[in-house]
Amino acid sequence: MDNVEQFIDQLIDEKDLNLEDDVRQELKADMINRLLDQIDQASINALPEDKAIELADKLDDPDFTDEQVAEFIKNSGVDLERVALETMVQFRLLYLGGNPNVDVEALENADEEPIEEPVEDEPEEEEVAEEA
Repeated sequence: MDNVEQFIDQLIDEKDLNLEDDVRQELKADMINRLLDQIDQASINALPEDKAIELADKLDDPDFTDEQVAEFIKNSGVDLERVALETMVQFRLLYLGGNPNVDVEALENADEEPIEEPVEDEPEEEEVAEEA
């Protein structure tokens, strides 16, 4: 939860809204709830079909707790860290504006050394003109 709070604080700071403390705290609480709801929904959407059906059956049981839902999803084989990261990136882009189609794998590998690909020489104009 601390990471989510820090993430939301950073977003609010980046938006540079100049808010009163009480308004900022209310905004922060609302944003945390919305982000966590989106992560929960994305986690459920990422379930394989058979697991989604199994979860739907379990949710019909009034004794099936939120903790049991979380445990079920955790043990479902879904990469929850990746789902959370993708959701946070989308949330950030929607809040701050920007391209929502971000390569999450590139973000995950951002701390690795960049791979330098060789640059091909562009054909000279004469060669292109001869081919045409």
